[in-house]
Amino acid sequence: METNMKGGRTDANSAGSAAPAACPDGAAVLLPVYEGGVPLGRYSAARAVFTLPFRKATLPAAASFVKTVFLNFLVLQQKRRFGLSAIPVLSIDHPLDGKIPFTPSKVRIYMDFVSFFLRIHAMLLARLGGRRAEPLCASYLAFLGSLYEDGGSIYSRCMTTTDRPHYKRSPKFLTIHLFDPHLLCAPSLHVAIAAGSFAFVRKLFAADDLPLSAEEKAALLSEIYSGAAAITESVLFVKQHSINCVAGAFYMLTAAHEPGFFTAADAAAFTDALFSRGDGLAEPDKSALRASMLDSYGRLCAAFEASPEAGWRAPFFQWFKEYAAETGQLEIAAELADF
Repeated sequence: METNMKGGRTDANSAGSAAPAACPDGAAVLLPVYEGGVPLGRYSAARAVFTLPFRKATLPAAASFVKTVFLNFLVLQQKRRFGLSAIPVLSIDHPLDGKIPFTPSKVRIYMDFVSFFLRIHAMLLARLGGRRAEPLCASYLAFLGSLYEDGGSIYSRCMTTTDRPHYKRSPKFLTIHLFDPHLLCAPSLHVAIAAGSFAFVRKLFAADDLPLSAEEKAALLSEIYSGAAAITESVLFVKQHSINCVAGAFYMLTAAHEPGFFTAADAAAFTDALFSRGDGLAEPDKSALRASMLDSYGRLCAAFEASPEAGWRAPFFQWFKEYAAETGQLEIAAELADF
């Protein structure tokens, strides 16, 4: 890739050969964390909001992050929404998406993802102190911004959408439909941010010089992992994303970052954590959904490993072209022919 950031980005030739890194034992059973509170709920997101833009060490990163989100997410899709750009829009629905019941109650978890990463900043500030934490928070902001840049580099060439319900019976859903044109689905930034935050903090905690015990690190990582898995699951139950979008997010985390940052083992662990509770899904359907996500993830990784010189984005565009043709979206397939 073009940049080498502290969050773990790498060039195109080095990704895909990561050694497995295990997720916390028992993390898959921690999804009820949102029922007994929120992950890292004892740390205030407001502290991050009122600290990061006002500290010399974090202001540049905070300003850059806001600008990146504005350009690569907000402006990009609003221009397409109002006909100011002609980027092709591919329907990325998977037939198995219909097995997942629309569950409006999951929107609380879905909408928590910004507060989720702000609470991670607040945790670092609280546990490490400002002087020690602020450079780490700046690196974390740079990493989050890199996810928006990476997603934007895909969206700016081909946008993706899914068939979401026109459900507006709560303020949260009304807000979603009002401000989200639903054009930036694959890869899912919700998933990339949630799972990527776990991977970032895991890498951060691997440093020996942090004044945290191994037990506290493990407890915090399990909590973050649980929240990330719950957010990943929520995007499917509120029908904001397809299982294809989840697979794409996992692939982006693997291919666009250094070996070991987010591995195939991590993708498998996160996928296994999904649908681990009742939620109205039959066991055969759960197995089929998980298998499909891992199959798509594996095919994207294999395509990248076969031609790393083409860059990690190339498998996305090839996938989009093939998917358009396979699903009868012939006009879109023609528009993507030159990718």
